[in-house]
Amino acid sequence: MLYHSYSFGTILLLFSIFVVSSYVFLRVTFADMMADSPVTFPKEGALPAKYPPDQPSKEWQIPEEGYYIFSTPERSLEQIAIIQAEMPKGEFSIPPTDWTYLKRTKKILTEGGTLRLFAIGDSIVNDTMRSGWVAKLKEAYPKADIQATVYVRGGGGCQHYKEENRIEKYVLPRKPDLVFIGGISQKDIESIREVIHQLRSALPEVEILLATGTFGTADPRSPEELAKAPHSGTGAYGQSLKKLASEEKCAYLDMTTPWAEYIRSTNLHPHIFYRDVVHANEYGEQILSKILMAFWTNP
Repeated sequence: MLYHSYSFGTILLLFSIFVVSSYVFLRVTFADMMADSPVTFPKEGALPAKYPPDQPSKEWQIPEEGYYIFSTPERSLEQIAIIQAEMPKGEFSIPPTDWTYLKRTKKILTEGGTLRLFAIGDSIVNDTMRSGWVAKLKEAYPKADIQATVYVRGGGGCQHYKEENRIEKYVLPRKPDLVFIGGISQKDIESIREVIHQLRSALPEVEILLATGTFGTADPRSPEELAKAPHSGTGAYGQSLKKLASEEKCAYLDMTTPWAEYIRSTNLHPHIFYRDVVHANEYGEQILSKILMAFWTNP
């Protein structure tokens, strides 16, 4: 048996190299969700839904190819309760609610009246609204008559909605009181600003909630990777969107942080909450529902 004598400095150096190498290896591995995924997704399409919406929208419109407008919620309170009871439990920090630019919405919710909610975005916004959180909002604020509509396209952001008079043709006639703009497909802040201006040119009292993105391919277990995602509330996009919200007097919601916190707290692989490599399954949708309800019911 051979023995080697090493100085303390050499041992310390070797240990440091080992630690750094291990960190780099784990970081790279950890950031690749497919590398350690326990879920096998279809090569095309998504995993079948375990709980298809039990109250599918009856008000569908395809205003142009690739764009969809429909009513929501699409799930009953009973179905939501079943999914939430079954899904892995997690925790997240309650997102702060600043009612400064939501005073009209708050008045309707708490005192009564009709609240016309309109959500604009991409497939992530579609998933968010399909969670049925609007049904939970109605339950929390029974005095309000909440009428919710969704306007989405795959990969859709304000860079699309600002063009071809889409806001004027498809949003303004519904006279929304509150507009939700979110998703992972917003290409630039100025396009969001332009949509805000188009909305307020005809509806000066409309209130707007700007939200950061969730899901996509960025690994929520890796804060560094998540912050680099172009839709993340934990990085440059979140800072820019929050600045825009302040400048344009809109409400702001970082959905990225609580979403990532929830998944991390379960100690489960993120794909447990996905139906394909980008989108949420029923469990993932309910994380988004929980975040929105925490925002809307936070004093």
